[in-house]
Amino acid sequence: MYIKITTIILTMLGCVYASGCVRKDNAANSAHEAVDKSDSLPQSVKLLVKAVTDDDSVRFAEMVSYPLQRPYPLHDIANADDMKKYYRNIVDDSLRSVISHGDASRWKEFGWRSWSLDDGRYIWLDDSIYDVQYISQKERNAIDSLTREEVNSLPEVIRKGWKPVMCLLHPVTGSIYRIDARDEEPGNDKRDYRLAVYLANGNLKDLPDQLISGKKETEGTAGTVTYKFIDADGSDYVIEQESPETGNPALITRSDSTIQLQRAYWHELIKRDGHRDKKDKSRHPRDKQKI
Repeated sequence: MYIKITTIILTMLGCVYASGCVRKDNAANSAHEAVDKSDSLPQSVKLLVKAVTDDDSVRFAEMVSYPLQRPYPLHDIANADDMKKYYRNIVDDSLRSVISHGDASRWKEFGWRSWSLDDGRYIWLDDSIYDVQYISQKERNAIDSLTREEVNSLPEVIRKGWKPVMCLLHPVTGSIYRIDARDEEPGNDKRDYRLAVYLANGNLKDLPDQLISGKKETEGTAGTVTYKFIDADGSDYVIEQESPETGNPALITRSDSTIQLQRAYWHELIKRDGHRDKKDKSRHPRDKQKI
């Protein structure tokens, strides 16, 4: 009797689950059909919705404009082959559900920024996908883990209360620029930021050659993110963050001179170059610093 009742219950639960899956699939197919028949949506949106609804990582990867930025300290996705491998990390069940069930009215055009779903909360595309604002739980876990690793690698006196925002490398001088933000009030652009400057041939496990306070600003219709820092001598560092929308690289400006910087990853630099020999420390670091 017990076995029969258990079997009946499991069968009923299976039916309920299957029914729920069928309803979800039907809803997704219905939304996809509505998007596909819409005269107001571009072909790129229709192809994206179909690729995600079909859970087609190959087709999705072919639609992306590379490199696709991911939040620091995650690596950007460099090409289609990498995206095929990374697909499940970024298009998880939540994002797939949002896109596959999104009806045509939730897709809107934002001028030169092109098309997005739910006012830019998830994904942006023109002829191709150029920005994914959505961060999956798997990515969040990886970000948290790498952030702890980076913070714990800093000297203890500059560690508490900060988290990394980006790390950049000067292609000529070899200097490293790390921007940190106070980990209080997440999402508040008015919070404090700091710039840590490490000159070439220095030991990254030591205190930085310069540690400068600053602020973050967002400018223009493109939402260009700029960090502004002023050192003890009154000299300013202006760092413009790279932009997935415009394709502009990260830039640093000092004394009316601007140069393009390369994206770097502190947790990798500290492992590779953490014990670099110090050279020519007889002069003050600022005497040698260029841009």
